[in-house]
Amino acid sequence: MSMRLASIVLVATLIAQALSHAAGPRIAPVPENQQSAEQKALAERFASSTIPNAVATYLNHPLLAEHILPFEHYVSSDSGLPPRDRSLLILRTAWLTRSDYLWAHRVSAARQAGVTTDELRRIAEGPGANRWDGFDATLLRAADELHVDSFVSDATWQALSKRYNTNQLVDLVDTVGTLTMHAGAFNSLGLEIEPGLPQRLPTGVPHTAAATRTNVRLLGREPRIPPLEPGDWTPEQRKRFDPNGTGQRAANVFVTFVRNPPADRLRGPINQHILNSTTLSVRQRETLLMRIGVLCRSEYEWAAHSRLGRRAGMMTDADVERIVAGPESGGGDPLEVALIRATDELYRDDRVSDETWATLAKGLDTKQLLDVLIAVGGYRATSMAINSAGVQLDANMADFRFPASLR
Repeated sequence: MSMRLASIVLVATLIAQALSHAAGPRIAPVPENQQSAEQKALAERFASSTIPNAVATYLNHPLLAEHILPFEHYVSSDSGLPPRDRSLLILRTAWLTRSDYLWAHRVSAARQAGVTTDELRRIAEGPGANRWDGFDATLLRAADELHVDSFVSDATWQALSKRYNTNQLVDLVDTVGTLTMHAGAFNSLGLEIEPGLPQRLPTGVPHTAAATRTNVRLLGREPRIPPLEPGDWTPEQRKRFDPNGTGQRAANVFVTFVRNPPADRLRGPINQHILNSTTLSVRQRETLLMRIGVLCRSEYEWAAHSRLGRRAGMMTDADVERIVAGPESGGGDPLEVALIRATDELYRDDRVSDETWATLAKGLDTKQLLDVLIAVGGYRATSMAINSAGVQLDANMADFRFPASLR
């Protein structure tokens, strides 16, 4: 696609988004005077996140809000990253995802962390902009690589590793991934920015990323973050991973990210919600997770969920082939096709289109719609982490690997 055509497409997309937002949110925030006691308690609990319309919108699904908002607060405010570094990642993610809501709410913290007015514009211009410190440019490039390729390149990882420890490396990927999830939800919901927040995404800056899609992955190589061996487990971890003392090896994904306990404790409820508390059917859930695994080229996630999809979701070979081929492959239940298309749109545009949303809304209720957004965004974030850490396939995944066309 030529640069001129790409610019025309981007402008058309932005105009469509503006018109959609002008019509009001797709799911309205729960007004304070209509909140149940449970909802009021959640609103008070997460008031310090300073995103009231987002919180009030998630209150349409209180269990979801309870599971996802603590980790948003962690990556935005409490992670092990220096505040300035955190702000650069957050605002670059807001720019990449075209999230005015996220940008408007996080500029104040960035200024407090020392980010200048000139630097705000240069964040939009990207890591190639003049006058960036070398490490600042590396942070912005990492955000770009995660957004475009769901993976931090070897060169960028090595540069980050010179300053960051393992926990901080995990926090970096989690920051970009988690806020990408929320930005996709905010954009898709048409979330309105509260009065008194004048900051908006910089204008007049081409929407480009300093990264390309490579699909380079670390399978068959030494992991960047090795799994924690059983001999190093704490009693709490032993109870979690081997409660019966069988000596059976835990899944690599769990014993990799447990190395960062503060993040692991808060990230876990998001994944558990998607797997165990979702209002979607097993088949719908696995359709979303398998498709985002394909798009992120996360073979670990594909292997885990194609197995679940076949067993619990009763998927046939034809169903699996449609998920690999994408929404334009033809055939299939219209709602399932819309789920696959919504996944593609969130990955490509960080927003579900009006047409796809209308199709989903005919077959799903409000809680289910919210669960769609978080399932896709949550497992996009998980795929970023798995890919970048180099998590290796578990022994029981050998029969559920990517088809040859995706390797």
